[in-house]
Amino acid sequence: MYRRDLRDTDHDDLLAAMASADTVVQAASAPDDDRIAYAKTREGQTDLWLWDGTTDTRLTSDGISAQRYGRGDPAWFDWHPAGDEVAFLSGDGDLSTVDVETGEVTALTTYDDPDLGLAYGPDGDAIAVVTNHFSRGSLALVASDGSRIEALADDEYLYGDPAVADDGTVYATRAEHRHLFDYEADLVAVDRDDAGRGQGVRAVYAEEGVRVQNVRPRPDSTEVAFVHDADGFDAVGVVDGHAGGDPETLYAVDEAEVADPAWSPSGKTLAVTVTDDARANVHVVDRDGFSEELTDEDAFHTAPRWVDGDVLTVRDTPHDPPVVWNANDGEQVSPSAAPDFGARIPEPTTIRYTSSGMEIQAVVYPPAAEADDESVPLLVKAHGGPTSFDRFRFDHRAAYLAALGYCVVLPNYRGSDGYGRAFRMANDHDWGGGDLDDVITAADAATEAFDAVDGDRAGIYGGSGGGLMTVNALGNSDRFRAGAAFYGVYDYETFLDDTDDIGWQLMKRELGDVATDLENYREASPIRHVPDIEDPLLVLHGEADVRVPISQSEQLCDELDKHGKRYEFRRYEGEPHGFGQRENVVDAYTRVADFFAKYLQVDPDDGSSRPHPTDEPDRTSN
Repeated sequence: MYRRDLRDTDHDDLLAAMASADTVVQAASAPDDDRIAYAKTREGQTDLWLWDGTTDTRLTSDGISAQRYGRGDPAWFDWHPAGDEVAFLSGDGDLSTVDVETGEVTALTTYDDPDLGLAYGPDGDAIAVVTNHFSRGSLALVASDGSRIEALADDEYLYGDPAVADDGTVYATRAEHRHLFDYEADLVAVDRDDAGRGQGVRAVYAEEGVRVQNVRPRPDSTEVAFVHDADGFDAVGVVDGHAGGDPETLYAVDEAEVADPAWSPSGKTLAVTVTDDARANVHVVDRDGFSEELTDEDAFHTAPRWVDGDVLTVRDTPHDPPVVWNANDGEQVSPSAAPDFGARIPEPTTIRYTSSGMEIQAVVYPPAAEADDESVPLLVKAHGGPTSFDRFRFDHRAAYLAALGYCVVLPNYRGSDGYGRAFRMANDHDWGGGDLDDVITAADAATEAFDAVDGDRAGIYGGSGGGLMTVNALGNSDRFRAGAAFYGVYDYETFLDDTDDIGWQLMKRELGDVATDLENYREASPIRHVPDIEDPLLVLHGEADVRVPISQSEQLCDELDKHGKRYEFRRYEGEPHGFGQRENVVDAYTRVADFFAKYLQVDPDDGSSRPHPTDEPDRTSN
């Protein structure tokens, strides 16, 4: 299927460089000085690093658990109040500490079930954690020397994002398993007696159909700041953690999502991120609600933290990988050896269009200004989740394809985060309905927005939820000439038997109870539409994927074979859900580029290309 002489291969080094760039996940400032602990991913492994203003020191070498989802991320590690060690979650999910002077790592928990979130208490004697040790998503306290673990909440709920107030009260979010913190979640507290033991869970704020996240106790106060979407968009509320009741709205922005609240050490000021128009910028607000915008740029900021009166965030742009950033002075803090990618990547923009009566926003890497009319082919990328969203961030996959000369459009279809509660829920029990219309219509919208786009030469690609969207688009429309699907779900009936607990609960929340809503599962399954696929499909999947097992792609390919469809299946040994190893990312996306070059008729015609090897033992095609 592959003809690498159909495209310009000069940009393969760009893909390799972007895929291997260091990326920061989260940062935390020391309680006693300006040292910064931060999580950085290098060559596929995330570890803790320490920046003291002069020297960058790697604190761990065996990997830690930390991911940057987008906005409202939980704390993945925390400083001891004395400033001598950092607690973190190991790659296996064990709660551990590292001495920042000696680098000695101590495992505090060694049971089989992973821990998921953490926060030190004010005196450093214990660490609040969310753990699967007692039951999935239970809340516990672990002694800072690892000598004892106490279950604070081991019941029918999922707990998340723990935080400990100055008086020792443990706060967290709580949700029913079926809600997965996406639909409805409460703010709860566990009071502790003089011996530090928990006194049971009490609700501080709970409202039907409202999601709570980002719990942040205010220093030297009984107040707690948190994010909720009671008015349709995420806003920061404040409530007395002891008295409870209806929260006071401290900060909200019309038609925008406020998240990531972080109190200054004095408790007088709060830093937040505001997500609007696919960007996330930093605002600060005092306790009386007076606010200031610290940043206003085409970037995405997450996880604010305070140091010496300044606000640090993790910031990335379409041209810059995530780094620790000083939002006050607009300067990078953490060291980075990444080259300047800006000259080789188009500047993205946004477009809005109407689809099935709903306004949709898309991020677009546009054609070059000097491109002739109808000369540039189009690629639509469908994101996963489905409640993820595309934004002004470092996206080496889209950037690589844009550098190859495609107009790449990334629609935030209904169901995406970042556009309010109603939009996030708009595809519930309707996967493959309005959301699919939004993705298909994105091709028409980009064609109309840019004269240089040749809308007849359009392809589609995506991973996870975007993979199933790709197959659905090919099976339900003739809008695209080819599609590339990564690690997608293609048959929801069989998926329920093979996925992990999170995948199972997500299906129940999005598609309903399989016993009563089976038709939802069948209608959402792209495998049912294989007989109607007339265009070629490239299928890629990691063999170590637990969230979406490779059996999903195997079933899809069996069905494609059965109906005599054009496809190729590529397996990747050792890859989990999402491709992280540089060699696999490069292999996968150069194959995608070859594939679209073949079917969308892109010809560099400059002699720079070369044939692709054909002696691959795992090539599978009819």
